[in-house]
Formats: sequence, C-alpha cells, structure tokens
Amino acid sequence: MKNPNSNSADVNKIKAVIYGQDYQIKGRASVDQLRMVAMLVDHKMKEIGEANPRLDLNRVAVLAAVNVADEYLKLRQEYEDLLRILEQAQQLGGGEQE
Repeated sequence: MKNPNSNSADVNKIKAVIYGQDYQIKGRASVDQLRMVAMLVDHKMKEIGEANPRLDLNRVAVLAAVNVADEYLKLRQEYEDLLRILEQAQQLGGGEQE
C-alpha cells in the first residue's frame, strides 16, 4: 500500500556525472535545481581534486562537503545579518511618512 503522505509526482529524477561517476539524483526540487546542485558538487570536487591530485575519491568528497558547508554557513550568516539590518531600517523609518 502506498504511503498517503507521499506523492511520487513531487519527486524529480536526473542522471548526473559527478567527478567521473554516474549518479541518479532524486528530490523534490525542480529538475533545474537538481542539475545545478550536481554541477556545483562536480565543480567543487574537481577544484579540490585538481589542487590535491593524490587524494582518493572519499577524501575529495569529504573536503568538497566541508567546503560547501562552510560556504553555506557564511551565506546564511550574511543573510541573517541583512535581515537584521533591514528590520532595523524598517523600525527607524516606520514612523516617518512624507
């Protein structure tokens, strides 16, 4: 019996080559988003692999994940900082109308 909470129509699939390996990637994101994610991972792994040619696949993958996580955390912090600045600007300008 199918799970009533899952909708297979919501799941997209793509085939991607990441660091020379074939993968089928499934997710609820759009096909374009899944492709962009695969391209980002492939690019990051190639960047690390070219800079460190002696690393095996697992180490390249872990270092790529660490790099992407670091970039994500930095962007999230910048986003939160911008939201705070926007909120402060709205509070300061909220009472003024022309």
